[in-house]
Amino acid sequence: MERLIIKKFVLGIMSTNCYLIENNNHSILIDPGDKAELIINYLTQNNLQLTAILLTHGHFDHIGAIDELVEKYNCPVYIHQDDYEMIYNDQLNLSNYYGELKIKSKVTAVDKNIDIGDFHFEFLHLPGHTIGSCFIILKNYHVIFSGDVLFKNGIGRFDFPTSSSTDTRNSIKKIKEIKDDYEIYPGHGELTTLIQEKLNNPYLQ
Repeated sequence: MERLIIKKFVLGIMSTNCYLIENNNHSILIDPGDKAELIINYLTQNNLQLTAILLTHGHFDHIGAIDELVEKYNCPVYIHQDDYEMIYNDQLNLSNYYGELKIKSKVTAVDKNIDIGDFHFEFLHLPGHTIGSCFIILKNYHVIFSGDVLFKNGIGRFDFPTSSSTDTRNSIKKIKEIKDDYEIYPGHGELTTLIQEKLNNPYLQ
């Protein structure tokens, strides 16, 4: 199996991590929160086409560049069905605090899994930070894009609209039950691994 090429961008006022999975001349983007022009420039310079956009959840700092990218590449956008409404609601996606964000692009609601090219993505539903938050998992590569569910030595806040402390506790139980080790690509901060978090993250003890 080829080694996965993952490019990390840190974007916007919340320093959100956006990840570009490169596969031959195609690419898949996770959580493009801002600065579409930076992403487009990188794709152009590296002769890459954007095949799809996947979202770990619907907060503004993870979705802000969608419209410009879809207009440029006419690519599909996927999010878990429970966060679908959030995309188009500035109070739920929190953009009302920073200037309204009006997403016009069509977004497709998904339940569990999707196949894009050679990749099989699992949307593991882990509500708490938002009602539709997910791990986006590439099992064959032992990679998890954790969004704001799990950080290095931390977890996402659960005091927002659609957040739930009860859901967060239940989701932590699910995370602890995941077998094997995975590289964790979080929505903010440094990369980590699942084993490191099981050992060191106070919320997973």
